This record gives sequence, C-alpha cells and structure tokens, in this order.
Amino acid sequence: MTVLDRIKKIGERWFLTEPLLFAVFCSHEFRENDLLTVPMRTGNRKVEFAPEILERVSDAVLSEFLKVEMFRILLKHPYQRQPPFAVKSLLTRASNVTIADVYEVSRNVKAQMNGAELGLPSGLCFEEYYTLLKEMSVPMGGALGEHDSYSEGDAGEGCVGELGERAADGNGGENNGGGSRDAQIKFNAQDARDSLISELWDEDEEACCDINGFIEVAEAGNKWGSISGKLQGIIKASQKVDMDYRKMLSQFKTSVISSKRRLTRMRPNRRFGFDAMGSRYELSTNLLIAVDVSGSVTDRSLSFFFSVINRLFKYGIEKMDVLQFDSKIQGEPEPLKKVRKTVKVMGRGGTSFQPVADYYCAHPEYDGLIYFTDGYAPPPKFNTKRPIDVLWVLCGKSAYDANGKWIKELKRNRVTYIPLNFPNKSEFTPKI
Repeated sequence: MTVLDRIKKIGERWFLTEPLLFAVFCSHEFRENDLLTVPMRTGNRKVEFAPEILERVSDAVLSEFLKVEMFRILLKHPYQRQPPFAVKSLLTRASNVTIADVYEVSRNVKAQMNGAELGLPSGLCFEEYYTLLKEMSVPMGGALGEHDSYSEGDAGEGCVGELGERAADGNGGENNGGGSRDAQIKFNAQDARDSLISELWDEDEEACCDINGFIEVAEAGNKWGSISGKLQGIIKASQKVDMDYRKMLSQFKTSVISSKRRLTRMRPNRRFGFDAMGSRYELSTNLLIAVDVSGSVTDRSLSFFFSVINRLFKYGIEKMDVLQFDSKIQGEPEPLKKVRKTVKVMGRGGTSFQPVADYYCAHPEYDGLIYFTDGYAPPPKFNTKRPIDVLWVLCGKSAYDANGKWIKELKRNRVTYIPLNFPNKSEFTPKI
C-alpha cells in the first residue's frame, strides 16, 4: 500500500471520529514530493509529503504527522497571520511551538518539530511566539538574515543568544574552531529544513474564510472529535485575528500589462536570443477609489481615509481615480497621480453603495475598486459578468464588527478596517 493510500485510509477513519479534521482533509489536495527532506508540509491548499520518509513510519505516526498539519491549517498559519518580511524558518518554529503548547505530540513526531522542545512560556499566540523567537535569534558569526535563525540544538549541541552560549564541540567542553564549524553546519541545515516547511505559506483570505466555515460548523454542532478544549480555544480565537489593512492594501493592487513596450538587452528576443533586443512591458494599475462622504462618516474618519489614499502611492500605485459619494456620486472622478494635501469634500447626505458599484461595472478599464466607508448602507449588487476585485476599508473596529460579515458574503469582496490608533502623520493629512 502506498503512502497516499495510507493517508486516504486515515481520512476515511476521520469521517466518523474527527469531523472537523475530515473537513480540512477534504479541502486540500495531497501530493507526493520526492524532493522533500521533511515528512510533510502544507500551503497553497495542498499537502505535500515525502513518500521515502513516511513509508518507513507506522500508521499511528503517519496519522500524527497528518494531524499536526491539519492543526496548522485550522490555526491558519499557512494562510494568514504572517508578519511582513517574515523569516520562513521562524514561522515554522513559531507554528510548532504554538501547536505543541496545546497538543500532546508523540515523541517521534515532536522530534521533527524543531522548536517544540525549547520550553518557551506557555499560553502565547503564534505571533507572540514568532516575536519571541526572533528576539532570541542571534546566529553564529553575524546578524539575522533572510534565511538565518537561532539553533536550539540537539542533545549534544549548544545554541546561542538568550538560550545560552554553550560550547558546540563534540566533547561538551569549551568551544573551539572545529566545534563552531560543526554547529554552524547543523545550524544551517536545520534552518533550511524549517524554511522548507513554510515555503508554500502565503496570504489567502478565501482559504481563511473556508476554514472559518469549518470551525463554525464544528462549534455549532459540537463536532470537535478528539480535539481538546484548550486546542479548541485557540482554534476559535484564530477566527478573530484582525487583518492588517496595510498588507491588504499592498496586496490588493492588480498588475496588468500595459501597452508600453520597451526594448532591453537584459532580456533575450524570443526568436533570435541575445542577438536581438528583447521586450519589457511595464506593469501598471488602474484603481477606482470610492470615498463615503455621507453624514454618518466623521471628519476624522475622512481625514484617515485620505491619508491612506495618499499612502497608496508608497505601495507602488501610480494612478487612481477618486470618487466621492453619499446617496449618489458627487462630481466627476478626480485623477490622482501624486500626494494631495487638500481635498474639497462634497455631499454629506445619506448613503448608497449602488451608484459606485454601477459606475465600476460600467467601466472595465478599472482593475479594482476600493470603498472607504463606515459600511452602514444596504449591500450593493455588481451587475457585470467580468471578474471584479473589491476591497472595503472601514473606519474602525466597531464598523468592521457591525458590517464585515455581510461584506464577506459578497463574491470577490474583501474587508479590513483602519484601527483607531492609525498613525495619521501631518504630511499625509488632507485639510477637509
């Protein structure tokens, strides 16, 4: 029986005994990867496994490896909650520590979960463990780099940083040149393996919504299977992770190939190679920004809205059209190509999202639409057959709590909010 057949058998058993794990199991594709040097990894809605490694383990150990990956998915570590420019190896270790803190992992599986044996404070969340691990990361011979991390070491190996400065030679005595080199080799190898586990991790709001749906079903019917109460608690808490509005804005911009063609020697011609100049097409984005200027939106919120709009230029947006609206569109779209210090606000009447939705659907030249609003109005209908991409930026957590749910129910619509402690610096603050 192949490893994939054994994995399918485990999934079949979960159908009756582990309904939540079974739902997650069915939502991901399982693929063999002979190049993996780790037993299993998740990401991009798939679970990859190394058949040569797993064919030597028992069904009980294989089931444990699979459970750990299902827990990662339920906690949304592969799909959300990643700090900007995160170190991949530390993401893996933070995930391992989080899971081991609330789930009794068997010895064979725990040996593969680097970081789970560190004895860090219990009760922290994934982000807190990542921050703690990063503070402890003082690699031998240099500062933390993109692929660097600390070494927690095996039984005979030392580690550096706040974990201690034990010697790394084979005799357990004082450190010497050979011991340092051996420890550095093991350090780099473990770092590479940890980075491999989280290599596929990327933000995926649709996957998070699907996972939250599985959790809601389990919570409503009390169908948790053998998942402990402590683990249930952090799985439920993962539903309430706030989205970073800056990250969502930076990811929202859609890149489309423009008609501007530029010849370059840095790229070979498709037909004649480097003997002829190749072509490079510049990428551009054309966004429609809709700002709610109805009476329910405060002047302070409007100031925040236009500050964030100005910051979009820092995210690589070169051009955008800004519409003001209340119950109707106020004036014509205003093209913005640089930061504006002053904005004349019109309207201040009631609120309707439909006029902007109709305008967006009637103008296919726009790659996406961003609403800046408090969210208090009936949901709009996007009457178009072309794919749409809509982001809602709400003014504060209370507006998000009140209106985020219905926005998420709209197809290809995402939602985030500007926190009350938004740094509204004077150089980005328009005079309203």
